[in-house]
Amino acid sequence: MPTGFKVNNRSNQIIFCSITNKTRPSANAGEFEIKPDEHKEFPRDGWEDVSIRNKHNTERTALWINRGEPALIHFDGFDKPLTIYNDYQPEPGFTINNLSPRTIMCFISSSTRIGGNSSWAAIPPGHAMTRPRNGWEAVAVKSQDDKQRKGEFIDNKGKLIKVDFLGFDEDFVVHEAPENFIAAEHYAEAIRIADRSYAAGDSSASLPGGLNASIFKCDTLEFLTTGKKGPSLGDHNQIYTLGLLINHLKYGLAEPGLVVSVTPDWVKVAAYTCEFDAIVVLGFPIKAIDLVAPEKKRPAVGSRMLVVSQFTYRGNNPNTQGVQRDITEGPKSLDKWYNFHPLVAQFVSDDSHAPLWKQRMDEIDEELWKDVWELWVDWKARHGEDYFRLGCPTKIQQMATTHVDSSLPGYTAAVAEQ
Repeated sequence: MPTGFKVNNRSNQIIFCSITNKTRPSANAGEFEIKPDEHKEFPRDGWEDVSIRNKHNTERTALWINRGEPALIHFDGFDKPLTIYNDYQPEPGFTINNLSPRTIMCFISSSTRIGGNSSWAAIPPGHAMTRPRNGWEAVAVKSQDDKQRKGEFIDNKGKLIKVDFLGFDEDFVVHEAPENFIAAEHYAEAIRIADRSYAAGDSSASLPGGLNASIFKCDTLEFLTTGKKGPSLGDHNQIYTLGLLINHLKYGLAEPGLVVSVTPDWVKVAAYTCEFDAIVVLGFPIKAIDLVAPEKKRPAVGSRMLVVSQFTYRGNNPNTQGVQRDITEGPKSLDKWYNFHPLVAQFVSDDSHAPLWKQRMDEIDEELWKDVWELWVDWKARHGEDYFRLGCPTKIQQMATTHVDSSLPGYTAAVAEQ
């Protein structure tokens, strides 16, 4: 079949499946009955909402899923996540992105694609053109009045690659094809989800994190902190979770953190926010830090960290009134939030972001770093050194507890402070 989806009903009940037709408007977006052990194919060309319900419309599951050739979607019951298999690889070629402010004319030779379209084509600003090719080709660009030209021989190595045109006085920017095309699309779509979520909001941080999430670091931190082998953020059914995490790191408030303790079991970071004028302490098992810390080097006490936080509104929820009990508000607290959720950037974003970590930390007032240490001294006097929140993404908003050591299941069975 052409690109799209194949939904297999592996349950023992009749289901009704519908898939939006955003990427193929001529396709039928209505519901289709799928009996047990049967399947239905849906031609589509990109990301779509896949929705499945039972006969009486009392149970429903849905997910935003990328097309494949086809993408296989297995339904095993409403109490189980959808299982998705997708190893789609696009046809080799060149995608020329016009990132300049003017319309250009583009030509790609067709020595590796006999009979391929090699005519000049107009590409407006912000648009792209794709031509299927399979190796070395001449890529040429000219102005519409033919007064400016530039070109280059480029090898796509049998993959679909992107070539950015920035202007006639700048070199082409050639992007290597990702090792896993679908994984790259998964991550790019998660970024778009994060951006759409931010655009739909009504607030912005004074100093946003500007970062993206490392799937490897986040997966590793979760497993070695909780001891639970959950689904990877790279899994198809984790697209929204990854999007939320990227939204947190990209648009959350960037503030100071300090490594305040390093023991054989734990690295502890005091995470500050001006919204409460307070800290909470995050704990990270040494075995996790040895894999996720920058360059896999354990930080020393006093090392500066970048913390990116989001916040819980008090709202009308009776469970989120006042302030979460492990937060002691300072005199400059804005007194409008119930809780904050701090991520330590160096432990959850890729090391390639190191220049941005430094840039953000350089914008923090020098006196504030000293204040964070004083707040840690006060925290330790009030709670003891072993009272902290777990630092993996799924645990950062939970109440701090007293942790004795990091041997499983020791810290998963920690006793909350009364």
